[in-house]
Amino acid sequence: MSGPDPSDLTGRIAKAQAQQAERANQAERRRKESAASPASMALRYSSELVAAVLVGVGLGLLIDHFAGTSPWGLLVMMGFGIATGFRNLMRAAKELTEQAQAAAKPADTTDEKAE
Repeated sequence: MSGPDPSDLTGRIAKAQAQQAERANQAERRRKESAASPASMALRYSSELVAAVLVGVGLGLLIDHFAGTSPWGLLVMMGFGIATGFRNLMRAAKELTEQAQAAAKPADTTDEKAE
């Protein structure tokens, strides 16, 4: 019985290094693709705020129509809509920040050490 062929070992090392480089390239491509553009972030933020305010105004108008409390239902529900819109903005900003931080982390490389 003889040990492994040294030329086979260098080939395996070269193959492993090529695979590791390819994984690093793929991770870098995924990181770049997942980064949100400023225009998409602005669109998301504005739609979060506008949608919440519109729902609040709509509910306020419905309450005023059926309850006969002319401006008060609209004002109260519009206030709730604005508050909900800002809450949604904070949540969306937190999600995008977490995604950006996760994408900025270097690729997870695991080195196997012989002990």
